[in-house]
Amino acid sequence: MSIKLQNLVLGDNMKKTVKNFKEKFENNIFVKAIKILLFIVMALLLLVVGIQKFSNNDMSFFGVRVFMVVSGSMEDEYHVGDILVSKAVKEEDINVGDNVTYRGQKSSLNGLIVTHKVIQKEERDGVTYFTTKGLANTIPDPEITYNQIYGKIIYRTKLLSTFGKLMNNRISYYILFMTIGVVISIEIISSMFNKDDGDDGE
Repeated sequence: MSIKLQNLVLGDNMKKTVKNFKEKFENNIFVKAIKILLFIVMALLLLVVGIQKFSNNDMSFFGVRVFMVVSGSMEDEYHVGDILVSKAVKEEDINVGDNVTYRGQKSSLNGLIVTHKVIQKEERDGVTYFTTKGLANTIPDPEITYNQIYGKIIYRTKLLSTFGKLMNNRISYYILFMTIGVVISIEIISSMFNKDDGDDGE
C-alpha cells in the first residue's frame, strides 16, 4: 500500500471515528442535558453580571433586582457567590428581621451595595431610620433611610448560587470552562469533518 493511499485510509478511518463519536456524543441524553443546563446557567449568570456592571444596579424589572454576594458579612445565612433576588416594597413593609439590600452613603460603606439584616427601625421627626447589621459583623452599619433601600430579599436561587460559588473558586472555575471548551472543541472539529465530507461528495 502506497503512503498516499495509506494516509487516505487513515484519514477516512479518523473521519468515521470522529463521526461515530459525534453521533454517540450528541445522542447521549445526559450530554444534551448538561449542554442545555450550562447554556441556561451561563446566560443567566451573564445577565446578572451585566445588569450589575452596566446599570450600576439602577435597573430593575417591576421592582425586582438580582445581586451576587461578594463578602462573608452575612454568613451563615448567605455565602459568597450566592445569587439573591430583592423586591421593592413599601416602607411600612420593612421590619426588624428582614434582610434588605441598600446603597451605603456613610463611612466605609459609601457607594457600596450592601445586603444586611434590619435590627432596628425607628421614626424620628417624621423620618423612619433603619439600622442594619451583617450577621458576621461585630458592629451595626450606619443608619439608613428608605430612599437608600433597593428592596427586601425574597429569594436565594439555589441553582445559580451553586454556579456562582463555582465561579468564585479558582479550581472549579477552570474545570467549568475547560469542560465548556472541550464541548465547543468537539462541536468545531465535528463541523469541520462534516464540511470535508460534503466537499468530497461534490
